[in-house]
Amino acid sequence: MGRVVVVTAVVLLVAGCGGDGDSKSDGGSSGGGGSSTPKVYEVGDSISVSNGDTFVIALDANPSTGYSWEAEANTNVEFVSSKQVQGSSKAIGAGGTQQLTFKAVKTGSSTLTLHYLRPFDPPGTAPAQTEDFPVTVQ
Repeated sequence: MGRVVVVTAVVLLVAGCGGDGDSKSDGGSSGGGGSSTPKVYEVGDSISVSNGDTFVIALDANPSTGYSWEAEANTNVEFVSSKQVQGSSKAIGAGGTQQLTFKAVKTGSSTLTLHYLRPFDPPGTAPAQTEDFPVTVQ
């Protein structure tokens, strides 16, 4: 019974804080870094940015399920922030997009790996999904 209350609280919290974005790929304006809105990348994209630039990766996500995207450590980019953007459905529990913001910190090429997982699963549990993004920082 307590678990239902926690899940409901999480759903209400996410619904309350993620509904301000209308566009899936506008990147938002709450970045602070760089002179313009960060470029938004999606599944299948290769990322090419200048050192010091920020960028966003937008992936389908539904936090009401307990899953969220997390990035593996990467020597060329560092994780800055994450926000959930509500999809077109206003239904409780409906999915949307998780936007992860990164900053390029070192020139070079690497692969940025993101895992869709539940942080409360036992250690060693495989992620539900993994996405790899080739990254070149110039």
